[in-house]
Amino acid sequence: MNLKYSLLYCILFICALYPAQNTFIGDLKNKLSKEPVSSAEKFKIYNELSEYYRVSDQYPTAEKYVQKQIELAKKEQNYTEEVKALTQKGIIKLNQSEYDKVPPIIDAANAIVQKRNDKTAALYASYLNIYYRNALGEPENTIKLIQKVLPLVEKQPSEILLNAKLNYLLYGIYTEWNDAENATKYAKKSIELAEKTENKNLLSSTYSALAVCYSFRYEKSGHLKDLKPVIEMCRKAVGLYHQFPGHVSAHVHAMALLNLINYYLSYPDITPEIRKEIQNNANEILVLTQHTTLNQSIQAGALGVLSNLASRDRNDALSEQYLLKAEQILLTQHPVYYHVMINVVKDLARLYAKQNNFQKAYEYESKVTEYSNLLFDEGQAETAKRLEAQFQSRKKESELRSLTEKTASLKKEKLLYIGLGIIGLIGAFFMFLSYHFKLRYSIERENKLDTEKHEAEMQIKFQKEEQARLRAEQELLTLQQQKLQSEVLASHLHIQHKNKVLQQLQTQLSDTDINIHQVVKAQNLVDNDFEKTKFRIQELHPDFFKSINEKAMQKLTSLDLKYCAYIYLGLDTKQIANLLNVEPKSVRMTKYRLKKKFGLDENTALDSFFQKVFTE
Repeated sequence: MNLKYSLLYCILFICALYPAQNTFIGDLKNKLSKEPVSSAEKFKIYNELSEYYRVSDQYPTAEKYVQKQIELAKKEQNYTEEVKALTQKGIIKLNQSEYDKVPPIIDAANAIVQKRNDKTAALYASYLNIYYRNALGEPENTIKLIQKVLPLVEKQPSEILLNAKLNYLLYGIYTEWNDAENATKYAKKSIELAEKTENKNLLSSTYSALAVCYSFRYEKSGHLKDLKPVIEMCRKAVGLYHQFPGHVSAHVHAMALLNLINYYLSYPDITPEIRKEIQNNANEILVLTQHTTLNQSIQAGALGVLSNLASRDRNDALSEQYLLKAEQILLTQHPVYYHVMINVVKDLARLYAKQNNFQKAYEYESKVTEYSNLLFDEGQAETAKRLEAQFQSRKKESELRSLTEKTASLKKEKLLYIGLGIIGLIGAFFMFLSYHFKLRYSIERENKLDTEKHEAEMQIKFQKEEQARLRAEQELLTLQQQKLQSEVLASHLHIQHKNKVLQQLQTQLSDTDINIHQVVKAQNLVDNDFEKTKFRIQELHPDFFKSINEKAMQKLTSLDLKYCAYIYLGLDTKQIANLLNVEPKSVRMTKYRLKKKFGLDENTALDSFFQKVFTE
């Protein structure tokens, strides 16, 4: 058995968690059936039992406990535990290569998460999807999903175990890619987290994982110094079984022993101490696997190690015995694990060729070819199933993406219509406000215009009244001025008359025969008549002289105007003659000339003419 043979065992068996021992599992079953157990404790027991039977390849029993866990979770409405059970169920189906049965389980888990918005349940649903992608052979996609989920898991201190599993998956992917640096990084991270969970099965597996990472350096260099770290990590994995009794399962411990043995066989020179340890460990494996089921590969591995030791001792008969027993044990497993079987029949063919038993050698070489073909067919069938699952998965993703895009498009369209409706309502509202404001503005403007119009009309009215008042005042002033002028004229005429009277009096006083009393009396009569006439002409016709002068075409002299005033004042010829101290004949001649100037005939009286002029 070579180093690659041991690495294959390591990858196959250290990737899962295991309960401590069969006695521990028996105690769990007894506790579940006999003692009153709380729902929380039941969930814990169901998780441990389903995990144990799953890693032991006892899938029907594992599914039985998964179903019980689902029923209890639905009854208790514990959605986290329900998703945990669905995750375990999906992994069981994947371990049996039943890829087509996993998507509905993933959908069921996702439906619970979307409906209940449970963060822990969401993490386990994501873990199932990651495990599914990894099983389908999508390492790049698996890494992307893990890197997306890890930050969320790290925020949940209670989910250290899930964190360790995710890091362990990363270790496995980088190991397959022979990326020693990243594989070592995630293996160490897995150990760090496993130490915090107190799960010694997980810790044993992570120690073995780190041993595989260190073996890359040894395979590359071939130096024994690079093999020492590998042996050291394997011893740590083996030591947990005795360091923590009952916490490490027989299966996990058997695998740790087998890994350690195969690395010991890598030494060029095996010391008696190492040989003894190898033999003891191989025998211990055979004892441990007597109490477990579906352990043919581990038993065949231990028998292969013992065959190798017998061959080193040149004991071909004993070596043949171990290999034949290993072949018989492997044939009891259905389906046969061809990877180990091919190595066993190869060793037998080599042994028989060494013994010159060419018939047997040929027979087992034929078996090598047969098993290789069966392994190839099995691989092809597995690949076909995986590709079909990938196709269906991508088809579903495409349909889901198309449906999501369509839903998003419909949602956007709906939002657009809603937005347009809202915009329309807002627009209508603003149009209503605008119309309302415009209407109110129009009414206010109309009212303002009416007010302004009314004010303007009032202003115009006031202006007209003011103008009328001003005109009236002006006319009054004009009348007053004319009245004053008339009064001045009348006063002037009266003063002239008085002056003449005084002159006459002065002349007449020299004549002693004049009766002064009679003259004064006559003069007073003239004054009274003149005052009455003067008042009358001033009141009625203040523009007398202007008017008659216009009628006479500006031909009147000052004396003519004086005669006209006396005539208009109603003085007769004798009175005028006395006032002007002229002969009556001279007054009549003047009247005649005035008629000519006014264009009057001889029969028209001047006083009637003047009255008619000022009544027009």
